[in-house]
Amino acid sequence: MKLIKVFTEGKVLEKDLYRKLKYLDKKVFFNCGNEFLKNRDWWVIEIEGKIIAYCGSIYSERICLFNRAWVHKDYRGKGLQKRMIKTRVKEAKKQCGICVTYTTKNNFASANNLIRAGFTLFCPQYLYAGEEMLYFRKQL
Repeated sequence: MKLIKVFTEGKVLEKDLYRKLKYLDKKVFFNCGNEFLKNRDWWVIEIEGKIIAYCGSIYSERICLFNRAWVHKDYRGKGLQKRMIKTRVKEAKKQCGICVTYTTKNNFASANNLIRAGFTLFCPQYLYAGEEMLYFRKQL
């Protein structure tokens, strides 16, 4: 299972996977709008033509925001989220000084994965994802 970059800087790198990803993202995050813009990167993990995990990053003013991540329920607990975090941090180091992200307060697995990857809790000045979220950051 390999992480494949399918989209970067407004360019589609893997057309078939990109098409599948956009369709899946609309189903998983059905009311969240289009996140496939020029300052984004997207990766997928697939098995036998089926996307089982994906993640994205937004880059702006030397800040990397992890914007979405999803792992199919049958593949949770197998280290895929850890791999996606590591990949996004590695990519962010090329152009950013900090990574920020968030997760719901009851998503203990995600919070623990972020903490193990060196992220710390913080309270941003503007709660951009809402009050029900935990916010994390990592200096690069």
